[in-house]
Amino acid sequence: MERSAPFSVSELTRHIKDALEMAFPPLWVEGEVSDFRAAASGHMYFTLKDDQARIRTVMFRREAARLPFIPADGMQVLVHARLSVYEARGEYQLIADDLEPRGLGAMRQAMERLRLKLEAEGLFAPERKRPLPLYPHRVGVVTSASGAAIRDILKVFADRDTPVNVLVSPALVQGREAPGSIVGALAALVEHGGCDVIIVGRGGGSWEDLLPFSDEKVVRAVAGCPLPVICAVGHEIDVCLCDLAADVRAPTPSAAAEMVAEGRAALQRVLSHLAHRLVAGMRLRVADSGRKVVELGSRLIHPRYLLDQGRMKLDDLSFRLLSHVRSRLERCRGELGRLSALLRSLGPQAVLERGYAVVQKQDGTVVRRPGQVREGERLDVRVAEGRIRAKVEGGKEKK
Repeated sequence: MERSAPFSVSELTRHIKDALEMAFPPLWVEGEVSDFRAAASGHMYFTLKDDQARIRTVMFRREAARLPFIPADGMQVLVHARLSVYEARGEYQLIADDLEPRGLGAMRQAMERLRLKLEAEGLFAPERKRPLPLYPHRVGVVTSASGAAIRDILKVFADRDTPVNVLVSPALVQGREAPGSIVGALAALVEHGGCDVIIVGRGGGSWEDLLPFSDEKVVRAVAGCPLPVICAVGHEIDVCLCDLAADVRAPTPSAAAEMVAEGRAALQRVLSHLAHRLVAGMRLRVADSGRKVVELGSRLIHPRYLLDQGRMKLDDLSFRLLSHVRSRLERCRGELGRLSALLRSLGPQAVLERGYAVVQKQDGTVVRRPGQVREGERLDVRVAEGRIRAKVEGGKEKK
């Protein structure tokens, strides 16, 4: 028997892959999620199983990003996928492009798991909530451009005569493409700038219709918005995850507009009240000041009287000062005369007048003992009435 050329493993695997993909067009497969793993790349890997078999499944990042929920182990799902072969391992697998929870209960479970996850991250914490501006000039609205929500909002502003500019950023509010559309519309308002507050919402609908406002991407975009956000989705009984992440939840779009208008109206009431109090206070102040002026006027003294009193006091002080100066001057003169006489009596001239003399050498040195002079040396003798020239003939020291 003639042997045909052998296949390599990769060639055989490639032929099997081509055959499977041609034999099975994209199809829906129902099963239970197990071994779920979300990679850092954004891809999702899990096993789809039933009681008798299991098959590996992968959903790539682009398709996974459109899901309004995150799958979890034990969840019954419908997967739209094409059959393929992972050549590196020779294993067949499903490559999913869509995934839906099987039944409403499963969808609610997925939403509850997402709520618990985001709550644990602190996205719903009360301390993150910001107050609405009291006097907004521009209000951004993320909703359908043709829906009832924007008409209700504009009607409230018109009825309340609220002078605000409304900037609408249209978005899909229902269906699979709605989450990305809402996130993009919200980002466009933030990038445009100028808004003081943003209303995100839509009119009523079924629980499934409102699911885009519980999508993780939308909830994170609302929580991370740098501007205060009012979430107004559906009717009062409808609650979505965006309601928990927003700064304020409004039961309806009309109620959201009422909140914005009420802030301005409340501020106007406060200003009107303050203006009334200010006018009343000023009138009371003026009346009180008038009474004080009358009272003080009756107690006024004519300036001429005060001037005369001042002059009299000045004259009295002048007389007293002059008398004091004269008395002090006389005392100083007497003291000066006494000191002058004492100085004269102690001075050298007084000593000379008593018959004493001062003997000085030619260089002016005062002679105090005979040893300071030589015989024949000439001296000056100072007496009370003048000087005498003398010549030394001899001297004797005192023993």
